[in-house]
Amino acid sequence: MQDNVVDQETMDKILENLPTEVETEVSLPSKCKFYSLPDPASPVQVRPMTFADEKAIATLKNSKRTDPINYLLGRCVINLNINEILMMDKLYLLYKIREISYGPEYKVCITCPKCLSEAEVKLDISKLLLNEIPDDLTDPRKISLPVLKKDATVKFPRLREEKYLEFSENKDIPFWRFVEDIDGHKDKKLIAKVIEKLPLADMHALISGLTQPDYGLDSKIKFICGECEGESVVDIPIGENFFS
Repeated sequence: MQDNVVDQETMDKILENLPTEVETEVSLPSKCKFYSLPDPASPVQVRPMTFADEKAIATLKNSKRTDPINYLLGRCVINLNINEILMMDKLYLLYKIREISYGPEYKVCITCPKCLSEAEVKLDISKLLLNEIPDDLTDPRKISLPVLKKDATVKFPRLREEKYLEFSENKDIPFWRFVEDIDGHKDKKLIAKVIEKLPLADMHALISGLTQPDYGLDSKIKFICGECEGESVVDIPIGENFFS
């Protein structure tokens, strides 16, 4: 046999247990209500990570220009403009890619909030609860500011705007970017100044209104510490080993 000729029958036998369905259809928390899909007649799908994907995100780990996680989404998510996805859909897609790539078991190190001891926990991420948005939720949408007794119109942040949501000691989060009007006033400079003056209850109402934290993948678990026996509700951390 020549070096460049492959015995197809032998190769097929070796790969006989290779999964035939590489791509998996997903149902997003947002139900795709606010997206224009590249192919409206087809569903959103994800594919498992390859070794090339794993190598790519490892290479980008310390990159200041390209976020490795968002880059991975762009490679593994099919029929969806990644820059336009909502944060709730991003989290769901990350867990789904992890699940179909490595299986549902995820070992994670959790720090007890009460005594600060660490423990390794095994989780079945396929069993995390998913809370889909209600059919009548709109984007943008009106919310009520309880102290000012005024209405505001807010919109979901998209992945392309994720950089504006990063906390920093040197700058404030520009929430005005996600507020279309307050009491009917649309001037962004005015909105920014008003937000600076908002009382705490109104600020929390504003943040909750634009992020809608009740919807999406519920990544909180009940954790009982083996050291202090304290019971806590903690977020599942996405550590460096999440995609390895």
